[in-house]
Amino acid sequence: MARAISPVLGVVLLAACAVLLSATVGAMALAYEPAEPASTVLVIGAVDAGDNEVTLTLDRGGPLDVRRLTLVVEIDGEPLEKQPTVPAYSQSGFTGFPSGPFNAGTDPEWNRGESASLTVAKTTNSPQPDPGSRVEIRIFEDDLPIATVETTAS
Repeated sequence: MARAISPVLGVVLLAACAVLLSATVGAMALAYEPAEPASTVLVIGAVDAGDNEVTLTLDRGGPLDVRRLTLVVEIDGEPLEKQPTVPAYSQSGFTGFPSGPFNAGTDPEWNRGESASLTVAKTTNSPQPDPGSRVEIRIFEDDLPIATVETTAS
């Protein structure tokens, strides 16, 4: 009689293990939350053709570490001869010091609502923004595109 109980007991224990394992997997699956999607970065730009000043405002997303950013500026489809480096104190092709987080002397964290600007040199960089020029600034983080700003110089 004892031999007849052993297979039944084995089947019951095996079924209990299967139920316990499936309950554990099910609980883990129900508790799983996918990682938050990367926040979309939205940057608003303005270009003052009279002063050659390009101003960018982080409107959505961030904060961004400007030390990881690269900017590519085009005016009417033509890239600037000398592209900006951020953060910087001063650089060839640009006049004065960049403002906000683009200035190497400030906090490199670019937060939502914060503006940063730089001024294209009138004599050592081209093309120049004229009123009505279409200006496009592409922003890359670690060589991956994160935002494109299109604006018209005023």
